[in-house]
Amino acid sequence: MFDLGGVVVDYRGPERLAALSNGRLSLAEARTALSQTPALHAFERGELTPLAFAEQAVQQWELDVSPGDFIADFETWPERFLPGARDAINALEGKYRLACFSNINIPHWRQAETLGLAQLFEKTFLSHELGARKPEQRAYDLVINSLDAPPAGVLFFDDVAENVAAAREAGVQAQHVDAGRGLLSALSDAGVI
Repeated sequence: MFDLGGVVVDYRGPERLAALSNGRLSLAEARTALSQTPALHAFERGELTPLAFAEQAVQQWELDVSPGDFIADFETWPERFLPGARDAINALEGKYRLACFSNINIPHWRQAETLGLAQLFEKTFLSHELGARKPEQRAYDLVINSLDAPPAGVLFFDDVAENVAAAREAGVQAQHVDAGRGLLSALSDAGVI
């Protein structure tokens, strides 16, 4: 089971938010803003519409764009597959059951579908459909209950250490994907390839 942004997909959110702020947010501040913003978390749980989220984002981050222009830009933040990720997942087909488990929202999932992500996985567990997001234990419980496998039989790859720790607490085998080393190294470390 794979997280998407930072594991399979090149997610450019911090860079785009910093650019949209016209210098008011540094890259580090944009990264922090995205990880700690209650409106984004609510959006990822499916609690806000895209327009409601965009209105809150533009106001909170003091962006000089309309909510409509913001959400149009926001949709493009999952940019492309990370190098080697698609081939690595395709090579696992037939050997393992494949799923994704991602904190994601409607516009980003639309972009992911455009990239062909949905076709890689037997099951997709999307926070905006689950009504819960990682690292909330409820999200892991919902996913585990939907799988026809014991938690210890699931191997999960995520780039956020807090999500890996929460998965392990839920009894799932979890591997941290280091941004510098990438998915292939994590798959190798886990003995999958």
